[in-house]
Amino acid sequence: MKKLTLTFCALFALFAAAPVIFADGPESYSGKKEVMQPAPPVCDFYRAHEWDLGIWAAWAFASDTGHFDVPEVDPFTPDTDPSTVDIFSGFSGEQKGDNPNERINLGQWSKNKLFARDDVQGGGVDVKYFFSKYFGVGTEALGLAAKTNFAGGGLMTLTARYPFGRFAPYAWGGVGFIGGGAATYKFYNEKHRYAAGTGIYASSLFVANEQEFWVSDPVSNHHIRGLGQLGAGLEFRVTCHIGLMADFSWNFVFGHDDSDQFTVITQQGANITNFQGQLFASTPVINTAINLGQPGQGSDHQDFGMVRFGVTFSY
Repeated sequence: MKKLTLTFCALFALFAAAPVIFADGPESYSGKKEVMQPAPPVCDFYRAHEWDLGIWAAWAFASDTGHFDVPEVDPFTPDTDPSTVDIFSGFSGEQKGDNPNERINLGQWSKNKLFARDDVQGGGVDVKYFFSKYFGVGTEALGLAAKTNFAGGGLMTLTARYPFGRFAPYAWGGVGFIGGGAATYKFYNEKHRYAAGTGIYASSLFVANEQEFWVSDPVSNHHIRGLGQLGAGLEFRVTCHIGLMADFSWNFVFGHDDSDQFTVITQQGANITNFQGQLFASTPVINTAINLGQPGQGSDHQDFGMVRFGVTFSY
């Protein structure tokens, strides 16, 4: 009877202690506890001592758009083409089928003297080093598809930004150079059809008829000009090292002064009168025209605005 009583008491004590023994689970019973790993820290999207590489596409528009009103006139005075028959000898006195003098630059047609049109596309790349979280220095290269002649340049830049979260509005200024580009000018052209002479002029070529027409052709720039740039934009970091950017800048072209140079073109002609198919009289005539021989390459009418969209890589 005593053994049975002791057995019941032992079982009761075991059941009473079980909840306490297994309260912390198997790990507590074995003396081991699970250690929770802390979450990794959120990266700093904008940092001091950061290198940034930007690659972007650009759309640029001229400060002076449109065209000047260049009248389509015959610049030669007097114009003796033709009288009865005209004979031209050219500069050297030799007789040709096409007279090289009859292409005259009447003056500037496009108001813009960098793109030779109102707007262009292009792109570029820039590299910046942020010596603090808010300020950086860098270099920029850009290229723009001006009409028939590439326009490109480079600048040194100073950038200020104000990061908050993934966003960073920024502003910058830069100085450098730009080369290339073109301006459009209006040209007068005259083409002649020649026929053999008669009588004492049988070995000569005379103007049988002519065709006059006007074209607008670009004239390339050949000087390096200074370039200043001021702009502002916004960057958004997709990750700690990759971002998207969009900005606008105004660009000032300066530093070169070169005026238009005009020349006088002369042509030796003749008024010829025939009587019953024979030479009756020949009167020499000097035709003259004012030609814009060397267009100016100055910095006027070359300022432009530029919008850029691109991607940045930071390290």
